Amino acid sequence: MPEKLPDRLHAPVVLTYSGTDELKLSGGRQTGFCLQYEHCFIYIPQSKMKVTLRSRTQKSSGKALGGELFLVPAGHACTLRNRADQPVEAVVIRFTTDGYEPLIGQAEFHTFRMPQIRMWISDFRCDMAGGEQDDPAQFFQLQSQLYSIASGFMQSVQKPREAEQDLLGYVEHTLQHMHDHYSDMIDIEELARSSGFSTGRFYQSFRRHTGLSPLKYMTKIRLDASLRLLAGGRTTITDTAHAVGYPDEYYFSRLFKKQMGMSPSDYALKTKLRIANMTPVFLGDLSVLGITPHISFERGWTNNPEPAYQQLAAAEPELILTGPLEEEVYAALSAIAPVKMMYWKRYSWKERLLDMSGELGLSGVAERWLSSYDMKVANARIHVKNVLGDLPMLLVQSFEGGFRVYGTKIKKMKDVFYDDLRVKPPLPAKQMSYMDAESLEQIAELDCDNVMFLVPVATPQSHCDELESAWRRLKPSRSKKRCLFIRHRGVLNYNAAVYENLVEETVRHLLTEAKDDVLVK
Repeated sequence: MPEKLPDRLHAPVVLTYSGTDELKLSGGRQTGFCLQYEHCFIYIPQSKMKVTLRSRTQKSSGKALGGELFLVPAGHACTLRNRADQPVEAVVIRFTTDGYEPLIGQAEFHTFRMPQIRMWISDFRCDMAGGEQDDPAQFFQLQSQLYSIASGFMQSVQKPREAEQDLLGYVEHTLQHMHDHYSDMIDIEELARSSGFSTGRFYQSFRRHTGLSPLKYMTKIRLDASLRLLAGGRTTITDTAHAVGYPDEYYFSRLFKKQMGMSPSDYALKTKLRIANMTPVFLGDLSVLGITPHISFERGWTNNPEPAYQQLAAAEPELILTGPLEEEVYAALSAIAPVKMMYWKRYSWKERLLDMSGELGLSGVAERWLSSYDMKVANARIHVKNVLGDLPMLLVQSFEGGFRVYGTKIKKMKDVFYDDLRVKPPLPAKQMSYMDAESLEQIAELDCDNVMFLVPVATPQSHCDELESAWRRLKPSRSKKRCLFIRHRGVLNYNAAVYENLVEETVRHLLTEAKDDVLVK
């Protein structure tokens, strides 16, 4: 922790904004600087950095994670090191005080968070890019935000960091460790002891993240991985058991049968079926069953079906899965192999998953997956209630070229957010299926202050910051409302894999929101 604040801070301190810079570090690189007469707050948008601060008499170091800020007092040398493979950036907000003494004396490295920082950073970036030169309004806005950041820093320094937040961070590290090393022997009790907290508190925090106990979560990871290895008989049962962390293949077989409703050998036999998938949305359903189709086609193949017929015939499938087709196309496919045609827009994705799994003889696998999904949803509802309460939230998908607002008259996003997670829909959402928009101004006309943006996982944090800033500026009242970003992998198709990802990412984001709320109280 930083040392006790000096007495001089009991008197008014004048801060003057100087400017903003951006540092970009390639993977494995480091950089350093020392501002003799200026202080600076450094913001890390994504990933993490190793930070070292040095004065003439003191050295302090630590990690700054994505979304965190820290202070570099004047006269302190700062070294930033990027240990990741991908590039990392940092935003440097420079300022002076009345006099050139360090803002809080000889400061130790200390990180803090502020929920509003993403919106403010876009304003500082604008100033860095040139913005409105000599614009008093812009300067006073940045000056005001600088004071707010300084206030957040002081509150964080004066109040010890909540121990529970450290435990949440440890659980996140544990989850990643499980995914990366499920093939190894993992001692969950040792992980709990290493957290620095009681075993009971560790288990409780773990369940808050996942909706499952550590043992059940580890079992799920391993059995999910075993499906992919066993499918089609590509790997023996013994090799599969060892590959997913079970040295005793007989124990693995008993566990697999108990969870899936069939033995590993039965599963391997049933998944030898050569499947051709003609509808991309089905890929997410097949994947949770552990199946990769022998051949799959992109959307739009029916516009010119002849090449698809030729590829299908050459692939020699034993079953063709497809959405609705015209009679002529259906007949052509039926001449190649048996066809299972599903009118997937007529019923829910859960019903479709059960229908598909029944066709493949894998009903037990689907039922086990849905049971796990329901537990995740039940856990996510708790976080939605704790963080969002009864706040109505617009669901807005952001993509290159525009936006799409989802309402309650279309199943796609309604099923997961408004039904499963029980996010409260605003009145405009209740009156629409969906609405495409080219600008945020069009969406703002719907008159809902709170918004949940769905963005691709690769979206730069700077883009999210700019989007949030633009949204909040549309109406002054929005400065105190919720603006959330849920990242998703791949295309937002209506299937099991996409929905599981959305539930997990929603919980992860709401946990971050709750942590940030605690840190600034």
